[in-house]
Amino acid sequence: MEKMSHLILAFLVLVIFGFILNFTIYMSIFAFVGVLIPDLDTKSRKYHRKLFHNIWILIIFLFIGFILGIFFNRESGIIFSIGFISHLIGDSLTHRGIMPLWPIKKPKFNGPVKTGGLGEYLLILILLILIYWTGTMI
Repeated sequence: MEKMSHLILAFLVLVIFGFILNFTIYMSIFAFVGVLIPDLDTKSRKYHRKLFHNIWILIIFLFIGFILGIFFNRESGIIFSIGFISHLIGDSLTHRGIMPLWPIKKPKFNGPVKTGGLGEYLLILILLILIYWTGTMI
């Protein structure tokens, strides 16, 4: 997925979980950071969607979310972790997918969406509708 798609997904996470967790504006920072961290490996085509898109890094960042929860508040740590997880879920919907057990190559989770293609833009539209719908329900 493209960066904007991940940010929209993070916003949906904020709308849903922010309401449950008594959203505060600074929680958005944790959600957006959490959703963007997995793409830190973007500069290296060799390691993109490998180095930061696996369960081992997820465990490390869940721990970081726990630490954030200690220093800020529990909700910030949770929303950071959910943002990170939502990124992995989003990328698992694309053709390239993710290898959750990397460096082990199998299994690979991938879906029908082409990054930057019509499917991704339809997914963005669905996410925006969900954001609107969820916002009207709250």
